[in-house]
Amino acid sequence: MKRSMQTSARFSYPLAVVFLAGLALEACSPVPELLRRGDQLAAEGKPEEAMQAWVEADAHEKETCEALLRAGNLNLKLNRPDAAVAAFEQAVSKVPTSAAAYLGLGKAYMAKNIPATAVQALDRAISLDNKRAEPFFIKGLIARSQGRMDEAMQFFDQAIRREPRHAEAHLRRGDIYFGRNDLKEAMQAYSLALASDPENVEALIQVGRTYLSAGEPSRAAATLERAVQKNRRNAWAQYYLAEAMMLLKKPDRAIQALQNALQQDRKMGMAYVRLGQIYEASLLPDRAYDAYQRGVAMDPNLLEGYLNLARMQFERKQEAEAGRSLEKALKVNPDCLPCRVLLGRMYLQRKKFKNAVEVLEKVVQVNYQDNEAHFYLGQAYLFLGMVAKATAEYNALALANDTARAQALLELINRHSR
Repeated sequence: MKRSMQTSARFSYPLAVVFLAGLALEACSPVPELLRRGDQLAAEGKPEEAMQAWVEADAHEKETCEALLRAGNLNLKLNRPDAAVAAFEQAVSKVPTSAAAYLGLGKAYMAKNIPATAVQALDRAISLDNKRAEPFFIKGLIARSQGRMDEAMQFFDQAIRREPRHAEAHLRRGDIYFGRNDLKEAMQAYSLALASDPENVEALIQVGRTYLSAGEPSRAAATLERAVQKNRRNAWAQYYLAEAMMLLKKPDRAIQALQNALQQDRKMGMAYVRLGQIYEASLLPDRAYDAYQRGVAMDPNLLEGYLNLARMQFERKQEAEAGRSLEKALKVNPDCLPCRVLLGRMYLQRKKFKNAVEVLEKVVQVNYQDNEAHFYLGQAYLFLGMVAKATAEYNALALANDTARAQALLELINRHSR
């Protein structure tokens, strides 16, 4: 027994020494301090100094890749995806079992717009740790960007199952429902996002937009004012607040909100369009015209801007300019029905009645409720001597209870008959 105890002591002593030596080495490691220093430098807005600290830390890390992960994430934040890919690939090479490294690599390839490679990295991250919500969330973003909405919804649901208070996943689910005009489900998803993150301004904005789409401008305004209070520099909060104020017939408040939005984002073309509409309603045509011009100058794909500008140019007898603006509108959206109606009006003005009929007939075939198209189509028929068809267009207007247009068209028909 005594010999056994002696043998045990002889073997346990070196093990204790090794264990204590390991603790001492860990305590003496410069890695924690270098990581902390890098974090502090990054927080102070000194990315290059932070990177240098993490490079030093990485040189001392043997079985971990914390420094490389930090470097990759900072490069993503700085919009340097190539550098981020390099850092995360080093991390993967150093620690092949790091789910965080593969997750970062997936984010980096997504930032480089290489979704297939991003998905491969994310799938590897999931295989290493399927309890993380983030890889599923990012796969949902990729699916959504590719138009695969049902698949995106499934990924967002999986992210939420792993992290029930994942505000961004709730938000993106809401966006899909909003895009489908399922306002009830959208509101529920946005409300869950707010419950998960009460300070989330984007969630408040989306709740406000949902109220706008539901025809509840008062509730929209109250919600969007909360968003503005949380972040006055958010241009979209100001913009949608303006839309609510327009519906509430408070033009001064709407103008102020739009001006606030433009202070934050001078290139927000739609803000200029809304200003133009307010100025037109306030009988300030020159200001409206200028606003529409500014809008299309800021955004070359601004359909509403081109359409309103073309209409004003047409009404000002600026036919060449109106034609160019309308051409740009139709280039943005060849199926734009209001653009086609305006094109029909231009043909009427130029006495090209057959062209007007051809254009306007297609409009009413697509949307029979378009009373403006019926009105001008009736005129085109009348000028071609097709009184019966013109009368049919009058009947369509009368049945739609569009009294003003119906009466005006009837007077033209009676005058033609005399």
